[in-house]
Amino acid sequence: MKKILSLAFICLLSLTVQAQAPDNFDPLRDRQMYFDILNICGILAAMFIIASFIQQIIRQYYAYRIRNRMLDKGTEESIVREMLKPEKKDSRQVMLQWFCILASIGAGLLLVTLIRPFGLHSLAILAISIAAGFGANYYFTRQAAR
Repeated sequence: MKKILSLAFICLLSLTVQAQAPDNFDPLRDRQMYFDILNICGILAAMFIIASFIQQIIRQYYAYRIRNRMLDKGTEESIVREMLKPEKKDSRQVMLQWFCILASIGAGLLLVTLIRPFGLHSLAILAISIAAGFGANYYFTRQAAR
């Protein structure tokens, strides 16, 4: 929750920097702002991927060290295997989640392209389509749990 609030604060802070812009400033038509947002998002995505990779390497290294120490202490191998069992994610649910989200984003972009309501209308269409994707994901996971 703190990360979301701090990210929202940073985004709002970046808009207040534009407060000295001329009176005819329209943030939805400003190409430089789109370029800056795209660059920032790309840099953050790259940092996230790199940090996730480093975290996974560190996690595997420490699991290896713990396993070796437990074996050196004479712990039974079955107990070691049970203690260090990797978390299994249901790949079908993960794939269903990504499918719902990406399909809803694609449908939203298709609607924006066909209707061409540039401005806040296109943002509203995308928001509604993404919300529908999350709703579909929730519905399908609830149906699978029954």
